[in-house]
Amino acid sequence: MSFTATEIAEKVEGEVVGDKTTTISGFAKADLAKPGDLTFAENEAFFTLADKSQASAILAPAGFNSNSKTVIQVKDARIAFARILPLFFNEKSFTPGIHPTAIVADSAIISETAYIGANCIIDEKSTIGNKSVIQSNCTIGESTNIGENVQLFPNVNIYPGCNLGNNIRVHSGSTIGSDGFGYVFDTDHHRKVLQIGGVVIEDDVEIGANCTIDRGALGDTIIGHGTKIDNLVQIGHNVIIGEHCIIVAQNAIGGSSEIGAFSVLAGQVGVAGHLKIGPKSIVAAKSGVINDLDGNNQYMGFPAIPAQDAKRQIVSTKNLPKLSKRVTKIEKAIRKLGGFS
Repeated sequence: MSFTATEIAEKVEGEVVGDKTTTISGFAKADLAKPGDLTFAENEAFFTLADKSQASAILAPAGFNSNSKTVIQVKDARIAFARILPLFFNEKSFTPGIHPTAIVADSAIISETAYIGANCIIDEKSTIGNKSVIQSNCTIGESTNIGENVQLFPNVNIYPGCNLGNNIRVHSGSTIGSDGFGYVFDTDHHRKVLQIGGVVIEDDVEIGANCTIDRGALGDTIIGHGTKIDNLVQIGHNVIIGEHCIIVAQNAIGGSSEIGAFSVLAGQVGVAGHLKIGPKSIVAAKSGVINDLDGNNQYMGFPAIPAQDAKRQIVSTKNLPKLSKRVTKIEKAIRKLGGFS
């Protein structure tokens, strides 16, 4: 499918500088672009590369101009980039229906517009909503509800009693609703505490590959509306993650902790159990959260503290060798004066 530069600009509230009739039939990064492609540049360095490329047009922030190419100027090039890509790259579509190798319980309710892939198992009393796609080798447990326009990629396991809203994507290898890690030491052994809660995934959530979201011990583990979870994330039982959070790869969030709305946990953050992280928190990579965080601030380190304080500590630590030498000189001077008898 092809578009003119003007048609592209209208879709992203942009302005065309140059030939408005430039035909655009693809999207590529600058070093791979060919004639007919639109490329993307969000800063001066990338714009220089884009301007030298074979691309026919450049998507860039306002103020960038080219003597040889059409430029579509936008307020935020990265947001415009995300909006435009689906025009050129459509995901695989699935014809509604149930693959003959799938096993679907008699009491399960499957929308006529849903797709159930090869070797899937849909257990008793489960529901699959309109236009949802359950790709091959997925398992949907008893009494689990899958909303509309949900996509489960191959080999996703949803345990019994979970509830997924609408417009959700769960990538391969992820498990939702497995038992929380609950044990009590009873005389001479660890006795398992039954996990009888569920998991609620609200609308517009995306969950990466090989994630595990444990069911609640009592009550539900909840992932809030619009939250995006990267690959390899562990979320413990009864965790509540607010709306529109970003949880980056290799996070581990201990049971019964709460993450406030619009928060960001960077890669490899560890959060201990029964803590509260306030809304709009940003926790830097590899931080360890062992106390409540107020929110509306940036945190880093172990234990995680406000980033400004952590940076001061880092600078102070770097200065310790110099400080030690100064103290040694002062001690020597004092001894010469007869001090430290």
